[in-house]
Amino acid sequence: MTTIPITSAKLNVVFPQGKLPAIDPARPEFMLDLGGVKICARINSKAARKLAVHTGGAVLQGRLLVEGGKLCLVDAGFSWIDPRPVEVSPKETANV
Repeated sequence: MTTIPITSAKLNVVFPQGKLPAIDPARPEFMLDLGGVKICARINSKAARKLAVHTGGAVLQGRLLVEGGKLCLVDAGFSWIDPRPVEVSPKETANV
């Protein structure tokens, strides 16, 4: 098997609507757990506050690298996914 050394990789983690993580804006550091492998990460306080009130989904993005022998997600931030519209049943539409 060939080994190819790299310095970093891009990581994208999708959080569906209704399953956004709760990250304290006062301490926006958090840990991702990938099957027992811990990845340290940090976002800015503004992103953590928006995460708390956003009603759609979100995609966490960042550069994955090794710092001090640990996996870390740096330059991390969220891309926001608009909330899905509320579905109206045909019965409710007929009553309008």
